[in-house]
Amino acid sequence: MDVLSQINPSSLFSAKGLVVVITGGGSGIGLAIAAALHQNGASKIYIIGRRKNVLDDAIAKLESSPSAPKSSNVLSAIAADVTDLSSIKQAVAQIEQETGYVDVLINNAGVLGPKSGQPIHDATSIEAVRDAMIMGMDGNDWSQAFEINTKAVIGVSALFLPLLEAANTRRGWAPGRVTGTGNARARDTSRLNETGVDADDDRMAHIITVASVASYMRWISAGLAYNATKAAAAQLGKIMATFLAEWGVRSNIICPGPYPSEMTASNPPVYGTNQIPQGRMGHVGDMAGLVLFMVGKAGAYMNGVAQITDGGRTAVFPSTY
Repeated sequence: MDVLSQINPSSLFSAKGLVVVITGGGSGIGLAIAAALHQNGASKIYIIGRRKNVLDDAIAKLESSPSAPKSSNVLSAIAADVTDLSSIKQAVAQIEQETGYVDVLINNAGVLGPKSGQPIHDATSIEAVRDAMIMGMDGNDWSQAFEINTKAVIGVSALFLPLLEAANTRRGWAPGRVTGTGNARARDTSRLNETGVDADDDRMAHIITVASVASYMRWISAGLAYNATKAAAAQLGKIMATFLAEWGVRSNIICPGPYPSEMTASNPPVYGTNQIPQGRMGHVGDMAGLVLFMVGKAGAYMNGVAQITDGGRTAVFPSTY
């Protein structure tokens, strides 16, 4: 290792030139991620969600920031349903026509599902436990949580694979499958100047799945469906890291603890101080720092990693081992 070479944090933790897609990017953690990438050099950010008005409001908010770039065409909203493959195919087609590639796909869309956690923890009879455990099973709340939190991770990731491979090709990486121990993927760096890719930038395409610390908790944080579907999402992120490695696509997972969002809006004011050792909920800077590391050159060597950002909550609640 050349310890005498320049170490520039502005280069290591930058989204410069990246084309990024964020599902559920109109609010909460998705919006915080979009803000971090928007203010730190991303060339194009597509935020995908079902509610077009929410996406438009999000873009207006991001563009009004004093730290926002002067260009007004970085952010684009696409109304699409992550549980509907035909809807996502249309989004992919639009992005393919406009940019031709995607460097980073962030699977962030999510729902809480039935809020069975508190009723179970507060139950005073076995019948109350029984009723809380089956909460939402007579409707579609459980299936909706699975469709959005888990199934969509695979569906959306699959449909964006050709654009992720196109991003690798733009960076000089040979397309296709590379198998066998020690067989490195070939790379042609002779045309990087034409594409604006730095010579020292050896990042490969990247899928980031936003799961939750609920993925690891035996304590029911919101509801049984939420814990289960987020645990499944995290596991899928790890599995993708393995079978997509041969195709030059990385997969990592973010597992946030409590951050301000529509999901946590109903939590009592003391929630951050009585359940989190850090004494507060997460804020934009916490998420921005992690995301900029993961998408930047600093995170180029990451693959198959699940990163928790929870202020220590899993340290004080029963968690998996």
